[in-house]
Amino acid sequence: MIIGITDRITSLGPIEQEFEENGMTFRFFNSLNEYDFNEQDLAEVDALLVWHAKLTDCTASRLRKCRIVVRYGVGYDQVDGDALARRGIPFANNPSYCTEEVADSAVAMILSMTRNIGRHDALARSYGKTWQENSLRSLRSRACKVGLVGIGRIGAATALRLRALGFQVMAYDPVVPAGTEKVLGVQRVSQLDELLSACDVVSLHCPLTPETTGLIDQRFLAAMRSDGILVNTARGKILRSLDDLYEHMQANPYFRASLDVLPQEPPSDHPLIAAWRERAPWLHERLVINPHNAYHSDAAYVDMRRDALGTVWLALQHQRLQNIVNGVKAG
Repeated sequence: MIIGITDRITSLGPIEQEFEENGMTFRFFNSLNEYDFNEQDLAEVDALLVWHAKLTDCTASRLRKCRIVVRYGVGYDQVDGDALARRGIPFANNPSYCTEEVADSAVAMILSMTRNIGRHDALARSYGKTWQENSLRSLRSRACKVGLVGIGRIGAATALRLRALGFQVMAYDPVVPAGTEKVLGVQRVSQLDELLSACDVVSLHCPLTPETTGLIDQRFLAAMRSDGILVNTARGKILRSLDDLYEHMQANPYFRASLDVLPQEPPSDHPLIAAWRERAPWLHERLVINPHNAYHSDAAYVDMRRDALGTVWLALQHQRLQNIVNGVKAG
């Protein structure tokens, strides 16, 4: 069994060695640019693992023996699953490896914002004789309502953590089955605007799809409370544009945002990014940006590699498909 790996992983690690002992051989393409992939190697792989490379019909058309393509991550918008489907190649994502990490990061961002941890730290540097007298508006968890857009695995894990801390939790998700909210003990709404206007915090936990791309726009932000908190640990392009957030945060001095993902990574020059980098006084530590790292932990990195290869192993050795996102079933 010949397994291709597009990028980031360029040599055998302990996990790949485990699978090599069971008959797998690995080909490392070592490029984010699919046009650099060796055509002969593509023609010979039985499975292809993808990390950050973008795959289009260019790659799909050169796969001759491939029986499955698996992305190491949860999101899969960078791979043209339809192009693979037209050639009968199943495409799977890897949804099992970072649920705890992303949920923990979302809750940490919510707690940091509602308790003003970062703002207190920044402002306290300039305090002199006064100290404890410098209070900021903070929220008690039991009096704070958090709205979750998406209650799949990560959204559900976030909901359970928030409820354990005493937060009121509301959820909007047009996809998950009815009754999921009862298992989680959250209030479910059928209209997104109802959640946006009712909640102190709105946290995104939905995949990037045609329906969610650009979901956070001027209308979305205007529907939130003027002193609301936006948290996004999902996908960067759910935010339509940094322009929308920049204008909204300028017009609403009590609005805050905590983002693990951005529409473009690394971010290009933009007034909002410049203000964040320079700690501009008008932003007052109201914007927190992390470098798309909510998914990561040492344990998650091991799980990611093992789980992706496990999906390949099941497909090639046992003709069992799991986590398929492009609708192709076993032949």
